Amino acid sequence: MAKDRVVGGKYLKKFRKDKIRLNQKDFALSVGLSVDTIKSYESDRRLLTVSKFVEMKQSLGYMNHDVNRLEVLIDYMRITFKDVRDLDFFTTRYLHCPLNEFESEETKLMMYTHLWKRGDIWIFDYADKSQTDNYQITIQLSGRGCRQFELIMQRDNTSWIEVLQTMIFERKDMQVRRLDIAMDEMYRGYENEQEHIKLSDLIVKLYSGELTYEKMKSWNSIDGGKLDGSANQGLSIYFGSRQSNMYFNFYEKRYELARRENMTVEESLGVFGVWNRYEIRLAREKAQSVVEEFTGGVDLAEIARGLINSRLEVFDGTNIYGGYVPDERWQKLFGGVEPLQLTTRPEAYDIEDTVKWLIYQVSNSLLLVHEADKLLNTQYINMILEAGELTDKNRQVLESLKTGAKDYEAIYGD
Repeated sequence: MAKDRVVGGKYLKKFRKDKIRLNQKDFALSVGLSVDTIKSYESDRRLLTVSKFVEMKQSLGYMNHDVNRLEVLIDYMRITFKDVRDLDFFTTRYLHCPLNEFESEETKLMMYTHLWKRGDIWIFDYADKSQTDNYQITIQLSGRGCRQFELIMQRDNTSWIEVLQTMIFERKDMQVRRLDIAMDEMYRGYENEQEHIKLSDLIVKLYSGELTYEKMKSWNSIDGGKLDGSANQGLSIYFGSRQSNMYFNFYEKRYELARRENMTVEESLGVFGVWNRYEIRLAREKAQSVVEEFTGGVDLAEIARGLINSRLEVFDGTNIYGGYVPDERWQKLFGGVEPLQLTTRPEAYDIEDTVKWLIYQVSNSLLLVHEADKLLNTQYINMILEAGELTDKNRQVLESLKTGAKDYEAIYGD
């Protein structure tokens, strides 16, 4: 039997004050313990175990999630590999299909110049890589691309975890740039619709203080209703910023499916059985960390629920002592796991990324200004450079580049 892990009293204190919002006396009454016991746990005079902490939470209304309530899937993925010399070997080994199954075309997306397409499974690279010695590629799978890749994996009797484990163990140049995890709330039937979460109720809870969104900083919503009587697109709620490393999008998937398939919402529920969708969009080091957790053996559904719990808390009124009571419907979907705190390792800044962006985005304009300077005897290029200002972050980047250059010189000499 595994040893019951000890947690610090500071976590209990934070939970009591920030989540349940009770003083020690009322919290003790709520969980059926003495005030002295709560004080001793919070001050670490008495060791607080995980099982005891969970027992307290259960007495307050927290519960394990119901299995089969959520269907969890990978719905978007973008991975960069810095140095792929043999693309045919790469696609056969890691994507389970040879390069001759891909179509070749030009592109200007994401600063690349060439694109290989197999349906919605895309590989970006450079047309002139042999001349520039730039063998970086990026794999992009949209939602449809993920479903197409799953058919390939099914054919070869493999899975997401096996494919990603092979990549992450064999490729030291692998960087996950983006990962979307989708959680579909499965329909419970016509007579059980009251068991489902209504996104409009979540907005009411946001204004009443019964939904907290720790660290997400902001939220907004879009109502898909149409005054002209055309198909309703459903309600969407967004938490966080699209530019951040983690961003949530909750929406009424049943309306989207009904509109796409030209059927009623009732028909879409009967055919597809999906009520809401809860999406987690991860970027850069957050996406990399989740893939590392997943390939390390942590269930994807557990990761997804843990990420939701790390940012959102939903309540339904207060108990007789004034403490906030967790919402039962929310608990049945996302309960049962502790908030997941990812250990992230920020990527070192690469000056080449900025240079590539300048080349592909503004080089034509800069060349035009340069030629105009020669014709008109002006100094517009210098004016552009002088108008720029180094921020504190820019100076930190320059210091890291300077340190890197010194290290290189110490190792390799002149």
